[in-house]
Amino acid sequence: MNDFNRFTFYPVTGWHIGPLSGHAALVLQFSYLDPQVPRARSAQESLFFGLTIEMAKELVSTLTTQINDAEKNGTQH
Repeated sequence: MNDFNRFTFYPVTGWHIGPLSGHAALVLQFSYLDPQVPRARSAQESLFFGLTIEMAKELVSTLTTQINDAEKNGTQH
């Protein structure tokens, strides 16, 4: 069993991202499905998250690494 089997997933269905006016930063909001809410309801919206440009670059790097690993190893994670 891996750590992903130990918590509730909130599947991401989309996102909104853009620059934060007047700052060297981005704002990110996720749309997601809440497994506790009946399927008939639409996706939920997260809070707005602020990322500095450096944090956004690190996120891209980390996501790229994890995507490459997932593609290389298939569903064995």
